[in-house]
Amino acid sequence: MTGTSAEQWDRESARELVDVALRTVRIAERETYPQALEAYLHEHRTRLERLWRRHGPGGMFAGELVLIDLPGCFALCERIETSPLWLEGIWAKHGQEETALERLQNSWLYDTGERDGR
Repeated sequence: MTGTSAEQWDRESARELVDVALRTVRIAERETYPQALEAYLHEHRTRLERLWRRHGPGGMFAGELVLIDLPGCFALCERIETSPLWLEGIWAKHGQEETALERLQNSWLYDTGERDGR
């Protein structure tokens, strides 16, 4: 769906993004988190596709969400819904740009629902 490549995963920013997202997974849930994330992504596939169409390469709002180009973006979407405050805290602690997460959060929560009709 994202067209990610090994080169994208090899970028330091991609690894940092996944590291931040994974720090918000409770220790007791880490072993089963890959399956939980897969189920979440499957359940929200339509919304994820909408997000990608709007903000991914060639989308109407391409470039607006700098995080969309990184493979861990969809793990962030899951964490935005599951642990939003914890994610914000870890994000800030690791010196990430607040605006980037805020834009992704707003787009994911308010711009991908069926009622948007886009």
